[in-house]
Amino acid sequence: MMQPPMQPLLLSSGLSGLAVVLSLWFLIGTWTNQSVQRSLQNQQDDIQARQTAIQGQQQILQAQQQQIESAAQLANQVGPAIIRDLAALQIQSKNSKIEALLKKYGIEAKPNP
Repeated sequence: MMQPPMQPLLLSSGLSGLAVVLSLWFLIGTWTNQSVQRSLQNQQDDIQARQTAIQGQQQILQAQQQQIESAAQLANQVGPAIIRDLAALQIQSKNSKIEALLKKYGIEAKPNP
């Protein structure tokens, strides 16, 4: 029986071994890539959840700011009239509690001459 030449046998064995090594390297690289992609997806999901929460808080803040602005506008429109009416009532009734309230905020009611 004749023996096959050694060089082609060694070459095919070496190439087969190289193919196995490259296949394992590709498989491990794929697993690593998938793991990194899952990690990035989780981070993106977390960021999106936080952005949604921030948007909700911003909406609440805007609603509160609108309330504050409405109250300030009302106070500027109605406040002076109420102070005048309280001062007139205090002068007419000589009510010491109203007088104390007005003085507490630096207002002194005096009758018109």
